[in-house]
Amino acid sequence: MPAEQTKEEYCNEMQDKRLDDLEKKYDVIKDSLYRLETNHLNHIEKDVAATTKDVDWLKRFFWIIATASIGGLVTAVLNLILVMKQ
Repeated sequence: MPAEQTKEEYCNEMQDKRLDDLEKKYDVIKDSLYRLETNHLNHIEKDVAATTKDVDWLKRFFWIIATASIGGLVTAVLNLILVMKQ
């Protein structure tokens, strides 16, 4: 404590420092809580739903490929049967 400060001024200065530190810690906790509140399951479910919609075209594409492959296989078997009968 400097000589020109009174005991009361010194105590007030120390209280101000402690309050500043406390406010900083409060802000950090508040920011952390905000991040936890905004990062919950609803946001994740929405992201998964959007991804599911993005993959629908891929499912349709493979369904078409599978159908064409099975159709080609059936045609080949029928062709083989007809050739063997002749």
